[in-house]
Amino acid sequence: MSDSITIQKNSNIMPLVDDLRQIINQTRNRVAVNVNAELTLMYWHIGERINREVLGNERAEYGKQIVSTLSQQSR
Repeated sequence: MSDSITIQKNSNIMPLVDDLRQIINQTRNRVAVNVNAELTLMYWHIGERINREVLGNERAEYGKQIVSTLSQQSR
């Protein structure tokens, strides 16, 4: 008796392969969504910490210039 699994020639394995492929793809998509959410949260925390500790909760000078420039250009 062999340890390998043998598949009968006339059995249709494609539905199983398709289902497994779908499970793998769905899991990959869920992982990507969760990773993106965590990265976004990480960058927000980094920015919030810089804002609080480096900028003292005040807008940086370049930020003031950007708002001023956008305001003038939108008129």
